[in-house]
Amino acid sequence: MSAEETDEIMSTLCKELTTKNALLLAPVNVFSERMIYFYTYSAMKCDPSRNIVWLCLKTSRKHVLERFEEYGLQVGDLMERMWFIDTEGPGKNDPNTLYCNSVTDYIRIGSHASKIFSQNPGSILVLDDLTVLSKDNLQIVENFIKFLERTVRDNQGSIISMLGKGALPGDTEGLMRSFFDVIVDITEQGKIHTDIGMNSLDLQYSIVDGKIDLSYGLQKMKKDRLKILVVDDEPDIPELIRLSLATEPYDFIIAYSGEEAVKKATEELPDLILLDIMMPDMDGYEVVEKLKQKSDTTDIAVIMVSAKTEVEDKLKGMKLGIDDYISKPFDKREINARIKMVMKRFGWEPTETSSS
Repeated sequence: MSAEETDEIMSTLCKELTTKNALLLAPVNVFSERMIYFYTYSAMKCDPSRNIVWLCLKTSRKHVLERFEEYGLQVGDLMERMWFIDTEGPGKNDPNTLYCNSVTDYIRIGSHASKIFSQNPGSILVLDDLTVLSKDNLQIVENFIKFLERTVRDNQGSIISMLGKGALPGDTEGLMRSFFDVIVDITEQGKIHTDIGMNSLDLQYSIVDGKIDLSYGLQKMKKDRLKILVVDDEPDIPELIRLSLATEPYDFIIAYSGEEAVKKATEELPDLILLDIMMPDMDGYEVVEKLKQKSDTTDIAVIMVSAKTEVEDKLKGMKLGIDDYISKPFDKREINARIKMVMKRFGWEPTETSSS
């Protein structure tokens, strides 16, 4: 395990879960709490526009900030992007913090969360431990969480929470799980498994000097060759890519417009799309938006290949959920390396010997 691989995996999780609600399900003595801290820290570092709304169900604002420091995560320069809803008042007013009388003050909590998300779309809502809510009337809790879900989705945000595996009766745990799009299953044996859309992600974890180390587990994409859709309105570009990577385990499909790209992606369901941005009928951003709206294409990996090199252009693509960005003119070695790097995140490894 390496720091670089850990950073890459955490960045991948942040991208994959941008608009999905995720529940970390783990034995109570495992590191799911620590994972939430590293995940939210990574999300804010990866995306300067990403804010955090922390609902302190179990841990007070004061102790949340102490945990970040304990885990070696310096959030001093991120405090303006962090909001807290807490019940443990310090006797003074803290910035970006609402203090309630109880974690069951649902109307006040919901109203405040709604206001924050309307002003800060794309934020992450942290529910630090669902076990606390499970002690209340479950019908009321269900209505409260559904309200939070709608609020977050309407403002392009996401939720992350954790729940102790086996800590609740089966039907109660089932109800809590039903609120989430993605279940991240964590074991005591140092393994993590989750299904995000059509893709499975298996990881191994350990705690070294208080920090999380992550590495990819066994591959889950059981195929020898990748199906790649290349999209560019200049016919020479797809042909150049196809010829340059002819010895690789790739099968290429070509589209020469945005509309054709959406049609072929829907029909062929490629593993990866190499996508130009500047096209006359429908640009690359619009293509990504349309694919993300469809359940069968939303999880297809996308690498944008474009002459647009401004940071704003790259950030726009990242916010839409693309997986990587390559600037034109490109070198075949770079494009091949990036294809392999991105698809490794999806659990694919080539079984044939290929050049790089």
